[in-house]
Amino acid sequence: MTLPRIMTFAGLAAALLVAACATSQTVKPVTEDQLKAKREAAQASYSIGQQYFAQNDLEAALRNFREALANDSTFYEGYIAIGAVYRKQRDAASAEEWFKRAQRLDPKQPKAYEGLGDLYLSMGNMDQALATYLDGLKKDSTLVDLYNGAAEVYMRQNRVAEAESLFNVVMRRFPEDQNVQRMWADFLYKQKRYQEAANALAPVIARFPKVATLREKLVDALIELKKYDQAVAQLDTVLQQDPNDNQALLRKGAVLMLQDKARQAAAVFEDLVKRDSTKAEYYAYWGQALVQQGNSGTAESRFRRALALDPNNSQSYMGLGYIRRNAADQKRGTNLTALSLSTLKACKALYEEARSYYNKAANDPGYAADAGAQIDYIDRSVKAIDKEIFVKE
Repeated sequence: MTLPRIMTFAGLAAALLVAACATSQTVKPVTEDQLKAKREAAQASYSIGQQYFAQNDLEAALRNFREALANDSTFYEGYIAIGAVYRKQRDAASAEEWFKRAQRLDPKQPKAYEGLGDLYLSMGNMDQALATYLDGLKKDSTLVDLYNGAAEVYMRQNRVAEAESLFNVVMRRFPEDQNVQRMWADFLYKQKRYQEAANALAPVIARFPKVATLREKLVDALIELKKYDQAVAQLDTVLQQDPNDNQALLRKGAVLMLQDKARQAAAVFEDLVKRDSTKAEYYAYWGQALVQQGNSGTAESRFRRALALDPNNSQSYMGLGYIRRNAADQKRGTNLTALSLSTLKACKALYEEARSYYNKAANDPGYAADAGAQIDYIDRSVKAIDKEIFVKE
């Protein structure tokens, strides 16, 4: 009677011993070196993914970001990056899911709130975006972009006083952050408070003299204030720091045209074409400067070169429209009745060709208003010419 019981107890003890051994074998603590290796592998895949993301190869970026999480499922930046890829792919549901996963992983980190807020803002969900930004600020008030997002919502909701109040808070909190000062200047600029924007930027530029974006913001304000000499001086400073900044040089040429310094502007645009002959906008600006000089023939060749590079270059269509309309105006003169039938028809043909160019430019929201005004002028002119042709025929 006792033997089976003894054997049972012995068997139970052996089973417990085996289970203990099995447990000790399968559940091994992860060493610091292993954790470090996982994190380094995740970081490596993430870095590769970021490179693909910058190149807009979103599928390759997503593949590497997922690989980062396969190496380390606690890698917070991987979740944010995947959310950013889906947002760029316009997959809002997936983007929201991954930003929320990042929130659950670490509710105190602010980047997920920024990502979600920006997503809701892009979808037009203003209340949801604002709530997300403000929630993120409660968790961590050190991320400037959360303030910027909340202020942007206030602006879109026309809650200007609340936006300004928020900017005052962030400027007190981050007095040495150049981005905060730039955001404040942007706010003032959008409010058409150009002198205040210029005043706000001047001391920041004094502290950060090599930051070109700050000077370029100041140039925006100075142009609106029609202080063109000062704007050119700021652009010259940018070009002294980086002579290869073609965008700054392009802007300098544009400001020179505002000063009616067409010859100097044309020289700037010619230089840009020598630097890079593949940019349609350089030819278009060059053509515009030549028109300002009265050199329509050469200007037309520049506009046509721009259109050969970019068939949708609205600036060139506007330029060609002006050349044809101006030629029609000169041929028409001030007295239609004094014109021969052939001259009237030639004028009409020029106006109609001009209209065709303006119609193409009108498809561009940036030129629609100006093109529309020119089309109205041409329609009235052609109507008057048609009446005179009817009389003479």
